[in-house]
Amino acid sequence: MSGERQYVDLLFRASRKFANWDPEKHLEVGDWGRLTTGRSRWAFWRPKRCVFVKEGNIYKDSIAEKYGIPIPRVLGEENPNGLTWVTSLNARDMDIPTSMGKQTPELAECSVKVGFQFASGGGAAVLLMVNDSVTTIEPVTALSRLLGEEALRDRVVVSETHRCASYACYLASPKARDVVIGLGSQASEKSSSTQAYPKWVRTNKTGYFKGKADNGGERKYYPLYKLVSVRSDGGNTGRRSPEDTVDGEAAPEVLPLPEAIPPWMSNA
Repeated sequence: MSGERQYVDLLFRASRKFANWDPEKHLEVGDWGRLTTGRSRWAFWRPKRCVFVKEGNIYKDSIAEKYGIPIPRVLGEENPNGLTWVTSLNARDMDIPTSMGKQTPELAECSVKVGFQFASGGGAAVLLMVNDSVTTIEPVTALSRLLGEEALRDRVVVSETHRCASYACYLASPKARDVVIGLGSQASEKSSSTQAYPKWVRTNKTGYFKGKADNGGERKYYPLYKLVSVRSDGGNTGRRSPEDTVDGEAAPEVLPLPEAIPPWMSNA
């Protein structure tokens, strides 16, 4: 299993959301398209990946207006300095021992830091977000109306996005037992200015690590998102409201669209 696929797999099993291997890739609620393995038939030797290929956006394509889909809501905008995280199921929070600060002196300068312990074997994944906000569509059943749109048949729609000013992605090696990750600041090596810039640091140097931070605090990264599949499960037509009646009786409950899952899970 490739590193990207393992990272997506571990965090999806814990959160039922897709972790973005490239958080700088712009995503918007309402984007629709396909989930692919990211591997062409001419490159069959390459590891399978999980790639969302955008084909449109229901708000920009006037599809949302056609079916009365509400404008997305943004939650958490008033949380400018909060640190949130998502981890694989085999990770748990831990207290940070003072010895780790001595081993990695940069941690002492970090304004935010958190530690995790991992169960043995299989690797683990951690996603940290600073100044995270969530954009979502409410109620979730509203997207069921899209079942009537032929262009979206068997497509997936981004129903929720996390947007943040700083992120850190960590995929632990199978032998890693713990890690402490912090966000500090340091002067830029490319400038004579004394201005400090945010920088992620960690104790465990094994495994894969990637982190970015916007110096101005702008939410410009998209590390996590949720997809729903435009297909019907169990007779949900998406064309009735709870107030509708059929022959004097209450109509069947409108169900939300089923969540999309990584291709390798659906084929398991």
